[in-house]
Amino acid sequence: MATSNDVPMADAAPKAQNANEYSELLQTPHCDAFAFSDTEQLALQLYDQLRELELQRSLIEAQEAHVPDVSALSDDVLQEQLIAAQREAMEAKAKFEIRNRISHNVLAMDPVLKAVHGGEDTDFAEKRILPLITENDILSMLLGSLAAKLASTTRALSAAEQANVAANQKNRELSETLLALAEEMKTQSTEDIEEPRLREKVKAVEKDVKEARRRMRTLKGILSATIVGSGINWAADPVLRELVMDDEKDG
Repeated sequence: MATSNDVPMADAAPKAQNANEYSELLQTPHCDAFAFSDTEQLALQLYDQLRELELQRSLIEAQEAHVPDVSALSDDVLQEQLIAAQREAMEAKAKFEIRNRISHNVLAMDPVLKAVHGGEDTDFAEKRILPLITENDILSMLLGSLAAKLASTTRALSAAEQANVAANQKNRELSETLLALAEEMKTQSTEDIEEPRLREKVKAVEKDVKEARRRMRTLKGILSATIVGSGINWAADPVLRELVMDDEKDG
């Protein structure tokens, strides 16, 4: 039965569920509407204080069980005993936490089983947590789905990184091959081309390139002479200076 201190839990208005939106699943109206009564809050606070006191008592008992006379001990022996005492304290704390975890699971499991399987005979306190259990199950399934997707994405990312490393290695090998071929081509002349038709085309292109370079040098010479003969201070202008100096280099 409900007591005067119990706080009723009102269901929130239903919303249209979209399976593709995780934000809809993450909204928990029952959890937002749930509130502990004053008596329940006090009981939880006292339970936390009790666990803290039990932990302190366990640590004190572990320390008092091994308190040797350190006045006649050497530094090495004292250090060993300090390490042993720290180990014993850690073991005592671990045993205490395991025992408390087991007792907590047992205490939490009983009302959960009653809320899920109790039927009409379930007390009001257990009925209050049933919507929370349902939402916890939904969030647990969502977490499992997201964890599986994260693992799949991580594997895909790892495979892509490996493929990228392999592609980079292949690119380096192809670049080295291309550079080697380029160096090899530099040592070859037009006469090394065995195909007559291709050899004639290459000669024609080379002739055109030489003629274009000759015309360019002629034009640059005329332009350079014009700039120098104009009397302007071409040395102070970077563009004009580059034109004149380039012409001098081409000679």
